[in-house]
Amino acid sequence: MRKTAQVVALVLFGWFLPGQPVCSQDGKTETEGAPVATLPESTHDFGLIEEEAGFASHVFQVRNTGDAPLLITHVQSSCGCTEPQWTREPIAPGKTGVVEITFDPTNRPGPFRKNVTVFTNDKKPRLRLTIQGDVVPRRANLQHAFHDTIGTVQMERKAFLFYTVRPGAEIRQEIWIRNFSNEDVTLSFDDVPEYIRLETPELLKSGKTERFRITLEASKLPPDKRGHMLGHVTWKGVSASGATVRQSVPLSMNFVDDFSTLTAEEKANAPTIRLSNTVTDFGQLEKGGFFSRRKKTVSRQIIITNEGKSDLTFHSVGSDDERVRVAIAKKTLRAGESIAMNVILSPKTVEGRLAAEVYLVCNDPRGPVRNIRVAAEGYR
Repeated sequence: MRKTAQVVALVLFGWFLPGQPVCSQDGKTETEGAPVATLPESTHDFGLIEEEAGFASHVFQVRNTGDAPLLITHVQSSCGCTEPQWTREPIAPGKTGVVEITFDPTNRPGPFRKNVTVFTNDKKPRLRLTIQGDVVPRRANLQHAFHDTIGTVQMERKAFLFYTVRPGAEIRQEIWIRNFSNEDVTLSFDDVPEYIRLETPELLKSGKTERFRITLEASKLPPDKRGHMLGHVTWKGVSASGATVRQSVPLSMNFVDDFSTLTAEEKANAPTIRLSNTVTDFGQLEKGGFFSRRKKTVSRQIIITNEGKSDLTFHSVGSDDERVRVAIAKKTLRAGESIAMNVILSPKTVEGRLAAEVYLVCNDPRGPVRNIRVAAEGYR
């Protein structure tokens, strides 16, 4: 009876034991020791950025105004062009951590606005940071820019490679195109994949130089697929006199895992790939044949080692150049394990100078895409 009276008195006078739940005026239970994430600023405007100047970075402050340690669990960007780094250690009450955001302006001329989501152990676990600005495009040297031609239209290049594509990213590339004929050319495109968005003038006037913009939306790629992927769009140009040119324009990309949610511990225990060499030069090739003793194929070997602490998985290994073949015995390497990869050529298929790339896409968060340059001189 006496114990019951003591409990009633504690409730009536609002007394409580330290660290125990108490009842607020609205009847909800509150707990001492909660972190609170506060942003002195949530948006940064870079203003004008020169594309030629390279990466631009800004550091956001994250202040803990609560009374328990604040932990930034992970940071996720909306685009592969935006790379976040953040304070990994718990932020004590009254102290400040940081989120540094680095933007790559390469092939992204014009205005931009990118969002980054910060996840914490605050009761409101998500914070949004925004960077914005305007990229001043590099100055094209029109005397040297045009290397390829489709009909009467000159192009900087007529193939698009998106080197590293992360889930959810939106990546834009631009090239210069020029109509060198004395007739206007009407442009259109067929066979455009769902994940590709094209922006180009419908009418390219005689002697006019314009930009051809292509945007890849990774959110529309197959969510369960990773590795090197190929696609194409069909270019159609019709001159004022009715002459028509059609050309398949290749698209290739390296679709990698989403590493933005990995903790510091997970990154430390991740696989790490090492290649014995990244250049394979076959030199001068000799033609083989049915009645010849010369080899029908030649190969070079590259040793791949997993120097990390967990399994290394190859999502894909191969080349866009059909003359280059790659042979590898297994697609997973245990920690500390090595394997030989063979790069193979058939000399009779190579005429003139061969310059190709082998792309290896894996689950190493420090370098998910590795490329190996392959060179050879055509047969004698």
